[in-house]
Amino acid sequence: MASKNNNENSNLRNADTVICECLTGIKNEKKAAGSMRDAYKILKKSKKAARRYKVCGLDKAEESHGVYQDIMSCVAIGSSKKTEVIQTNINEYNAKDDQIEALIKESSKLLNQMRIKIEEANDAACALSNCFKNKILPKSGKSKKDDEKEEAYKKLQDILEKTTKLNEKGQNAHDSVITIAGIQTFTNTHSLTEFMTKTSTAMSGFKSTVESNISSTSEDVTKCREELNVIADELAQIVCNKKTESVKYEGLECVIDYVCKGEYKEDPLDLCRETTDCYDSHHGERYDQRKKDRRQKRQTKDMD
Repeated sequence: MASKNNNENSNLRNADTVICECLTGIKNEKKAAGSMRDAYKILKKSKKAARRYKVCGLDKAEESHGVYQDIMSCVAIGSSKKTEVIQTNINEYNAKDDQIEALIKESSKLLNQMRIKIEEANDAACALSNCFKNKILPKSGKSKKDDEKEEAYKKLQDILEKTTKLNEKGQNAHDSVITIAGIQTFTNTHSLTEFMTKTSTAMSGFKSTVESNISSTSEDVTKCREELNVIADELAQIVCNKKTESVKYEGLECVIDYVCKGEYKEDPLDLCRETTDCYDSHHGERYDQRKKDRRQKRQTKDMD
């Protein structure tokens, strides 16, 4: 009996000790669950902030991608096609310019030859008219009985007048060809070739840049979407973990309430009323004193 009732030995365990140990363990687990719940709560806020940031980044990436797509559809493709058309037209203009230059040279040569022939014909008609007038027609004051000579002289005058007009027209045509040649030289369509080369190079670079930006922004959209999905997955796990720790915390709280504040009021559960703070270090001395009082009370009952 002495060994059984020797409760001063610290190695012996009784109902108070067991209850105190259980309540201490439950409280520690509850504190741990509460700490984990609070930690997951903070982590949840952090992940939500990260999700908002990624959503914003995704919106910006999609907006940039859409802008470059619009530039490609509304500007780059149309401008590139127009550049090709202009290039084709300039090539045609240059080819026609070469033909015009050849025609101008040929026309100038022919007109010059014609002008020379007309001048020779005009000079010959003028010489013939003068000769006819001086040698064949009668001198002034003499009778003009030969009407045929007079008629022939008039014909010569008509020929002379026509050759004179032809000579003037030939000269005007020659001058016009010279003017056209000057205009053709001034237009100088071949100078557009260098300009068009630079334009085509610039347009090609612009289109290539837009295409590159479309590709890069498309990759950004995909990357942002993947990162957002990862955060959503992590956030879902955090929410579940937080709920788990909350349920655990509340469950442990219910266990403590059931053990110490439940429907049972008699021994041994009524010990909770005296040992409810046994697991708090600053209540240790009070607990030890209450434990001694209870042992003395039980020994008295045994003796009775």
